[in-house]
Amino acid sequence: MRSRYLLFIVAFLSASLFIGTSLLAQQKPDSTSIIDTTSMIPSADSTITDSIQRAADSLLILQKKKSIRDTASYKKLMTHPYLPMQTKPSFRINELRIAPNFDGRFYLIIGMLFYLAFIKVTFPKYFSNVFQLIFQSPIRQKQTREQLQQNNLASLFSNILFILNASIFVSLIAIKNGWVDLTLYSCIAYSVVGFTTLYLFKFLFLWLSGWLFSQREAIGNYSFIVFLTNKVMGVFLIPAILLLAFSPLTVQDFAYNSALIIISFLFVYRYLISFSIVRASLKVSAFHFFLYLCTCEVLPMLVLYKLTMDFISGTF
Repeated sequence: MRSRYLLFIVAFLSASLFIGTSLLAQQKPDSTSIIDTTSMIPSADSTITDSIQRAADSLLILQKKKSIRDTASYKKLMTHPYLPMQTKPSFRINELRIAPNFDGRFYLIIGMLFYLAFIKVTFPKYFSNVFQLIFQSPIRQKQTREQLQQNNLASLFSNILFILNASIFVSLIAIKNGWVDLTLYSCIAYSVVGFTTLYLFKFLFLWLSGWLFSQREAIGNYSFIVFLTNKVMGVFLIPAILLLAFSPLTVQDFAYNSALIIISFLFVYRYLISFSIVRASLKVSAFHFFLYLCTCEVLPMLVLYKLTMDFISGTF
């Protein structure tokens, strides 16, 4: 009897276990057990963090590259080979450069131009005849000469223009070459006195010679030619003075040489015309005229130049 109860209990337990296992196999899978959000959160957070870190690193790399290749700021100039910004700075002491003041020269030359314009406007006929006389035939030269000799006031103003321009020209050359230790205006004053003394002495000597030898007409014609070339020279010296006063050294040399050529041409013209006039009136030879030039033209100028230089240098 007991053995029957034991077999019944064993059979019941085995049947219950078999039914329980089959029911478990037929049930659907639990969503909470498969999709466990709590277990997935740590892995997702680590992935997002890694991606953010990688993006930040890439941005830093791009920013570094942009800072090196930047062309919109001044950083590119700091590494330019022709701008040594990265070199060691050097300490240097330079003297203060004082620019020369040429205001006085400017106003002086402007005054000379106004004076020339005054002569041109006040005596237009005389001014034009002075330049026409050089290129006229000998017959017409006599008529024009008589017209010019009648206007003494215009002749005086033109002679003053020559003395002033010649003095400025000589003073600029002397200051440029360092011949004198004077200011420009002091040198101009000495030159004005020297030229005035020279030509006043020459005029008085010629007038006295014509009165002594009764050759006033010949001496008068010779004096007219001398002062005529001086008037023309006074006008032609103005461009040379402008270049000597404000130009660089190369242009100053060109202006100086050009002025010397024009002055030499005018002197040759003066002596040739003077010799033809004097020879027609006094019947003198070329040798005697050459002696006169050496005695009365060249020698007084050299003596006056020597005295002026000795007076300026303090050895007089």
